[in-house]
Amino acid sequence: MSKERKRRRPLAGRHLVTLGALALLALSGYELWIRWEDFWAWSAGVRHLSAVRGTPFVEDLVIVFEEPRMRELGYKILFLCLSLVFALICLLRRSRARGAWILIALDVAVAGAGAYLGLYSLQPSDWAQMLKLAPLGLILAGCVVNLLHRQARRRRRRKEGERNRDKRG
Repeated sequence: MSKERKRRRPLAGRHLVTLGALALLALSGYELWIRWEDFWAWSAGVRHLSAVRGTPFVEDLVIVFEEPRMRELGYKILFLCLSLVFALICLLRRSRARGAWILIALDVAVAGAGAYLGLYSLQPSDWAQMLKLAPLGLILAGCVVNLLHRQARRRRRRKEGERNRDKRG
């Protein structure tokens, strides 16, 4: 009496989530690199001043973040780092329907935060910024397809269970 394990078909949306996560990794990584270079250029004077005065760099850097543009750049760098973490989470969770609602909520939150910071735009005239939302759209579509596929499998199992009960009884 060996129990054979039924092989389940993988979820249909996993390819969309994978493609979206990889595209988000690429776009966010590239943009992070650009923003980091800006930060490095802005903080060159502070690094030099810290070395000359012998004070800790972080202590002098706090003064620089009083500048609104520098603070905005810091928020964008932080956001892009969190986008990379979100993309990695999506890659790890792409084949699972459990937790898809959380991924959908995080996806919408990332899109909203990016739009708030000015990294994404919904203006048709700014199509390059709007195009950056495509990976998030792919992740969202993949999660929705995963949820629908899981629900369809559950319905199919219930119908099969009802048919087997009807045959027996």
